Amino acid sequence: MKTQPAERHKHIRARGYIGSSALGISDGLLTNLVFLSGFAGAISDIQLIRLAGIASMLAGAVSMSFAGFLAQRSEYDLYHADAKREAGEIEQEPEEEKSELKNFYTAKGLSQDEAEKIVEKISTNKAKFLEDILMHELHVHETKLENPIKMGGVIGLSFLVGALIPLTPFILLPTKNSSILAAALISPLFLFGVGVWRGRIVGRKFWRSGLETLIIGVAASAVLYLIGTALVFV
Repeated sequence: MKTQPAERHKHIRARGYIGSSALGISDGLLTNLVFLSGFAGAISDIQLIRLAGIASMLAGAVSMSFAGFLAQRSEYDLYHADAKREAGEIEQEPEEEKSELKNFYTAKGLSQDEAEKIVEKISTNKAKFLEDILMHELHVHETKLENPIKMGGVIGLSFLVGALIPLTPFILLPTKNSSILAAALISPLFLFGVGVWRGRIVGRKFWRSGLETLIIGVAASAVLYLIGTALVFV
């Protein structure tokens, strides 16, 4: 008799890092594209535009790195604060915590007797009891927390990559007009691609997410370019 192979489910690892990298790339691309569009509309010196674009890219990457680190660090602090509070409640009011957990299981369709047996079994292990309370009552779990340093690095590096896309034509090409034209042709393709990627990650229709990101980026760049051009005549 042949044994059936165990069913294997593929899970997306480091989901938080993937989503954050998509966000960082799109933010970097949009931010520097809009900045360069406005700056190029007001300034004719290509060297000055390059330096400003590089400064904007580096400043944004550093800022996003620290923001990503602080945001994830806050998630850690909040989780441990919740865990400490719930652990205290388990010590002081164990029956009330058991009752809350039983209510969760009965709401899922278990009978009172089944729920009571499960909760009594879980409550014999304080670590598992706390884990169940945090997961079912507060919807948090330690495994969902990402490393703050890695998260900051991923977001900062992704922003850097995204910001480099519209900046590259200004670095490689000799004139402002040719750089603007190249950026105007290249950036929308990347904007659409990043939008498609983000859409696939969050489960949205890829073409809708791609068009949304493209339209927002192009519209913002056009508005800033017109404003920058108008400032020349002020």
